[in-house]
Amino acid sequence: MKKTLRCIFSLILSLALSLAMLLPAYGTGMNEAETKASSLKQLGLFKGVSDTDFDLDRAPTRTEALVMLIRTLGKESEALNGSWSHPFTDVPSWADKYVGYGYEKGLTKGVSATEFGSGNADSDMYLTFMLRALGYSDAAGDFAWNAPDALAKAVGILPDVVSTSNFLRADVALVSWAALEADQKSGMQRLAKKLIDEKIFTGDAYAQATAQVGEIKPTAVSVSSFEALKSALLNSSVKAITIDSVGTPVIVTGEVTIPAGVTVTVNRGNDFYIEGPLTNNGTINVMGADSISPDFINYSVLSVQTGGILNNNGAINLQAAQLEDTDDYGPIGGQLRIGGGTLNNKGSVFLKYGLVNTHGGMAVVINGS
Repeated sequence: MKKTLRCIFSLILSLALSLAMLLPAYGTGMNEAETKASSLKQLGLFKGVSDTDFDLDRAPTRTEALVMLIRTLGKESEALNGSWSHPFTDVPSWADKYVGYGYEKGLTKGVSATEFGSGNADSDMYLTFMLRALGYSDAAGDFAWNAPDALAKAVGILPDVVSTSNFLRADVALVSWAALEADQKSGMQRLAKKLIDEKIFTGDAYAQATAQVGEIKPTAVSVSSFEALKSALLNSSVKAITIDSVGTPVIVTGEVTIPAGVTVTVNRGNDFYIEGPLTNNGTINVMGADSISPDFINYSVLSVQTGGILNNNGAINLQAAQLEDTDDYGPIGGQLRIGGGTLNNKGSVFLKYGLVNTHGGMAVVINGS
């Protein structure tokens, strides 16, 4: 009997310790979601179930998720004041115009030809909604509606704190807030700037909402050699690194890993060469040009050279040129070149659209695989 009681006590203690370890992380994520939901509400982009309750700790229904998306896009008034139609027979009367708007604008297709669906929304659904709203098309092959995570991460609308396995209204708030700083597919304008231009909210209001959220971007460590890069990557407190060595490539000659949660940015006008094994579990940003002169166009290059191996488990973002004109200067976006080495890609390689094709990110195999 004593042995049985000891076993039961040990089991209870083990469960209590497990819960104690999980609850702080859950609490941190929920606090962040509460703050961001409040900031979205301040901008007129989010509502709770009452004036004092966002009801963040439960899953959203499909209908709620669509309504929350339309609010985030600043289109609630347009949806409610317009005449829209849809083929679905299971939509409640209060949501009829929202669903009609979403259907006619290509944001939602329903679960069948006649049913919108009354179940809960999962992360795939909301991320698909948001990617479509930003101009990406699952129909055109930009992503798969049942596997949107890779593109969502590359675009910047899927923060690490979002739970894709237990998707709650809290996660909707986190994705919606992240979307404000995401670029739309067609051009270089971020969603927040678009909403400011459309007078959904003012620039001052957005600055106040951003200050309320209080996100602090990590201070970037600038490196100009492989040794400096290795040192920075071994420092667990470093979350952002910039390659800054115009005229002299930073060359990876030994084995090195970019950890998850770390971003390496190849700044404009710089070259980052891989001649040894590099594993990317984080993010590599390769910048497009923002200035043109007769002697120099300052796009950046990530090149996998002969003997180099780039194992990509994270994200490689080939950014567009930040130019307002549409002149064809040749390829001037951020470039990934396979120049005799090997790219093993299990993550995402995202080519950002420019104002014209040659302004966008570019990936090319010169020699290698």
